[in-house]
Amino acid sequence: MNHHVVVVGGGITGLATAFSILVNANENISVSLFEASSSTGGLIRTSPFAGLDAVDEGADSFLMRVPFAHDLARDVGIATALTSPTSAHAAVWHERLHPIPPAMVLGVPAGMSSVALGSLLSPSAKLRAALDVVLPRHKTDHDCLGAAVRARFGRQVNERLVDPLIGSIYAADTDNFSLEAVPQVAALASERSMLLAARKTRSAATATGPVFAAPLRGMGALTSAVRERVESFGGHIRTGARVTSVTRGDAGRYSVAYVDETGHSQVDAHAVVLATPARHTADIVRSLDKEVADYLSTRVHASVALITVQVPKSQWKSSLNGSGYLVPKPDQRWVTAASFGSNKWAHWVPSDDSIILRVSLGRDGLDVMHHDDQTLVNLMLADLKHHLGVDLEPLMCRISRWPESFPQYRPHHFASLVRAEQALASAARGVFLAGASYRGIGIPACVQQARAAANAALEHVGSTRT
Repeated sequence: MNHHVVVVGGGITGLATAFSILVNANENISVSLFEASSSTGGLIRTSPFAGLDAVDEGADSFLMRVPFAHDLARDVGIATALTSPTSAHAAVWHERLHPIPPAMVLGVPAGMSSVALGSLLSPSAKLRAALDVVLPRHKTDHDCLGAAVRARFGRQVNERLVDPLIGSIYAADTDNFSLEAVPQVAALASERSMLLAARKTRSAATATGPVFAAPLRGMGALTSAVRERVESFGGHIRTGARVTSVTRGDAGRYSVAYVDETGHSQVDAHAVVLATPARHTADIVRSLDKEVADYLSTRVHASVALITVQVPKSQWKSSLNGSGYLVPKPDQRWVTAASFGSNKWAHWVPSDDSIILRVSLGRDGLDVMHHDDQTLVNLMLADLKHHLGVDLEPLMCRISRWPESFPQYRPHHFASLVRAEQALASAARGVFLAGASYRGIGIPACVQQARAAANAALEHVGSTRT
């Protein structure tokens, strides 16, 4: 019997799901992937800029210390075309640039010497942070990242170290973000002393080599390679096809309704993987379980604008030789982070020896999407002058708007997610959720979820290789 699995969503999660199903299934299975937009890739996009063929508009690398993204790159044949950032270091801006202290675990101090010798914290804040090693264990049942860090180290460690670092990854406000969503920090917070636990974690770390990697032709090369492999295995990818609902069909099957340029159509499926943002998924599953749909519809996503800028090297200070900087929440006006792309990536140097920057504006609680393009550029240039003391006259600007692109994991996110997953499994066996809205937004986390969803779908239809 031939089994048909439908994957909804053509971002990295959906593509990796389709790939994993086809690699591990027997010959009696077919896969169709539906993507509403005109192209696959989702929030990963690479395009030419400043005379270079490939400069990323979104994520520019993936984490190497967990295997999932690198393994996918290897499996689709591009592992030998990866590169890693230079040795340039990042800073935090508070009245001026301060190098991020060494010996940190996502901003959590793993040694007081680096904090004590650094310039970022005030003397009183350094003394307050040192109390972590003598304070009694704190409860973390509030599941709030900011509250957990402040309880151990005080306000400044959270505001100037943890919140900028984690906030830049998730576009988040750590005072309204789940501690459990950052498992490295959650593990530290479960111990009596976070500092001593962080020190032990760093001492036990055995990973060597680069922390991050990216294809030389940009992150878009990864999604393109996965798509090519899916199609080479016989997977059918339909772009410009928006799935509107999944309903129960006959004999345990599901009917997947979609709209494309020809009008309304539907296909039958034995299993469905919904690799779409939660708020879009809500409408798709409403006929299956209204309470699950209501839950998904309330999930919050932050919006970010990323401006890529080419500036003459003559306008750039030679002292600005780091990889970029982060702006703590109390210091933010519009810019939340700036990457000095030509310092960070050796292959991002235009032939005219100009400089490429990538500047992020917006986060949870700091909306910028209502501004037009010119206003965003003006706000960015004013902040860069304020932060760096440079008057920049860009040779080129590219504005990439990412509306509702960063899921916000509120406190107790995972407890409520588990209940929703259980309810969906009870109401619709064979329909699965995967993607950044659920169990991690980074590329490795999305690939990991894709593998899990693919395995669940294959187990449901009983079509794995033996």
